[in-house]
Amino acid sequence: MKDQIVFKFPDKSFYYEEDFCVGQNNYEAYKLIKEWPNWSFKGINIYGPKKSGKSYLTKIFSDKTNSKIFEGGFVNKDNLELILNQKVLIIDDIELFNDEVFFQTILNDFISKNKFIYLTSNKLAGNISFKLKDLISRLNSLVAVAITNPSDDLFTQILTKMLSDKQINITTKEVNFILKKIERTYDAASMFVKNLDELSLLYKKKINTKIINQALANIS
Repeated sequence: MKDQIVFKFPDKSFYYEEDFCVGQNNYEAYKLIKEWPNWSFKGINIYGPKKSGKSYLTKIFSDKTNSKIFEGGFVNKDNLELILNQKVLIIDDIELFNDEVFFQTILNDFISKNKFIYLTSNKLAGNISFKLKDLISRLNSLVAVAITNPSDDLFTQILTKMLSDKQINITTKEVNFILKKIERTYDAASMFVKNLDELSLLYKKKINTKIINQALANIS
């Protein structure tokens, strides 16, 4: 029992800056967020694969700037006034935008007022299949910072933190077992921990290798 890891963290959203795991894959993006508002530019595009940490960084930036996060797929003219009143334009998943003209209108407004712009996407904003040339030009003018999936060391920290957030108690041996079998992505870690949490509630017994394997098998 000496290798038992007991996590006593409260169940909470995974968005506390002091908990953020910084590594080579996200250092440049994190550094720029820490340096705001002392930027030599007004617009930034943080891009990278799903669950690579973009949402976490965006929440940190949102708190720092006291600005609301808008989801690309849900931005429309109904919330135009709220959007334009923001200190910083923060839009997550811009590839989900349905109205390119409206998107360009928003960007033009913030640019004309010399206000900051922060956009996230799964790939470089200028490479998204938008049709408006002026919109693409605007997106290409942003400072682009890539985030990649984590290194082995960083992934271990992330997985451990996700487990702690769900108050899941497992041994060091079991953690090492998981690390040998799981894909090194935020998405895989998130899905695994979700599966493990649901299975532990279902079986109502101490987590073992059989349950861990079942959680790993259900990652899609």
